[in-house]
Amino acid sequence: MSAKKEQLWTPKYAVILLNMLCNGMAGMMTFPIVAKYALSVGANLTAASAIAGMMSLVALVVCPFAGVLCDKGSRKHILIAANLGYGISLALHCVCASIPALIVVRMATGVFFSLCTVANVAYSSAYIPKSRTGEGMGYVGLSTVIAQALGPMVGMELQEIGGYSLTFLAAGGFTFLCVLLLVLLPYPVTYSTGKAQKSLRLKELFAARFTCFMLMALLFSSAGGLISTYLAIIADVRQIADITMYFTVFSILSLALRPVTGRVLDSRGIFCLIIPAFLGCGLCMLFVGIGKALFMFLIASVFGAIGQGTGLPSIQAHCIKTVDKASTGVAASTIMIGQNIGNAIAPIVGSFFIGAFSYEAAFAGAGIFIIIAGTLLTLVQWKIGRKYSGQCQKNNTRCQESSGFTAKK
Repeated sequence: MSAKKEQLWTPKYAVILLNMLCNGMAGMMTFPIVAKYALSVGANLTAASAIAGMMSLVALVVCPFAGVLCDKGSRKHILIAANLGYGISLALHCVCASIPALIVVRMATGVFFSLCTVANVAYSSAYIPKSRTGEGMGYVGLSTVIAQALGPMVGMELQEIGGYSLTFLAAGGFTFLCVLLLVLLPYPVTYSTGKAQKSLRLKELFAARFTCFMLMALLFSSAGGLISTYLAIIADVRQIADITMYFTVFSILSLALRPVTGRVLDSRGIFCLIIPAFLGCGLCMLFVGIGKALFMFLIASVFGAIGQGTGLPSIQAHCIKTVDKASTGVAASTIMIGQNIGNAIAPIVGSFFIGAFSYEAAFAGAGIFIIIAGTLLTLVQWKIGRKYSGQCQKNNTRCQESSGFTAKK
């Protein structure tokens, strides 16, 4: 069946995207205010950054096991339970009046966050036709990216209106909405994974062939983590009003670009997208670093949409596309390991550079590093892909796609 005859946009798929958006909003609404909340209870900048990134640090440890669990268990039941735990842990933030309590709650949040993010991607793949995986998973990834853009804006607005407690409770409410959507959405798909294994194997925890793509995801998420953590603080320091406009422009442009980039991924492959994405991401960081007025941050948001808004969903979609649907859990968790490392480590490392130099130098330096490192990783993956593709028979399109190349039809 051709891609034109396979329907992507169905009511069930729309519910999936809404579920992804709500789940992403839950975490990202709190992400930029956790550091400020930690500062208000006595933490210094480095400790506050560490607490803010702790959720992603715990998720990094849990992520590989979440992928195995999703490939071997009931994805729907796992996702419902994870959302319930996620919502409770987010709501508990509002009663944490000390740093130790905040650390414990943040660690619990990381466990459920990891389960949700991996299970969401694996669960969503069941509703997407194989021939439109790039486009379909691209929109799934875009839901997360939009949440990363809108969530901080909504969270900061709620914090201004009703304080920290209102934001944390509202974030928990989004996860309970996810539970309702999942209960109502039928999921008849079951996968047979063969004979049960008594012990875990490394390939069930980590898909080694996606290592370069995982590192690329790390770079994109590092940029997102730095911006989400420090943008509000930078705006306060530089006395820039309406900084949430950054997230608005980022979201609108990311959404506008997604139909084009999804089709390019399905028809031409990942390499047509990834280099412009790294360039855009690097320039975004540069403009955030040197920005002294709102319009410079809006320029940064345009480059950010081209960069992170295109890069992360495309990488995720490419990797999901090249595995069987029964193995999407480990593919998703491998890419999310990179995302979690970036979200967890980048704000902490950034705090040292900001303290030693300045916001300008730290963000501009990060932008240059992302462009250079991203280009090198892309060249390495391209070389690996060329070698792998050359070993495939001409009619083995799947083999070509798995290396990053898509055969012309």
